Amino acid sequence: MTIYQEPNFPAIFTENQRDMRPFDRDLVNVLGNWGLVLKAILDGGISLEDNVDLDIVSFTSSATPDAENTVAHELGKIPTYFVVADINKGGSIYRSGTSFTKTNVYLKCTVASAAVKVFLI
Repeated sequence: MTIYQEPNFPAIFTENQRDMRPFDRDLVNVLGNWGLVLKAILDGGISLEDNVDLDIVSFTSSATPDAENTVAHELGKIPTYFVVADINKGGSIYRSGTSFTKTNVYLKCTVASAAVKVFLI
């Protein structure tokens, strides 16, 4: 988890705000509020989905090993790659002969009924 520390303004900007020009006072207030918003975002944690154009999909492979599995996704484009993030059995996931589309990927698994999670990139 990211821990963000709020910026420390020089004392000249925080002690005598009533003596500052209106623009300078507004700038200090805006920067202070921006710091609070940034702190809330960063302290909440940043996920892969926030930083990488990917979709994470889960599926259970066919009951027949090496059969094609049609897996729907919401990436919004044709995935270029996939990365296996998790599989509950000792098998391998690989591309079938069918080309990926904007809505589906076609994968095969060497074992039956494996629970699989993949990152589509």
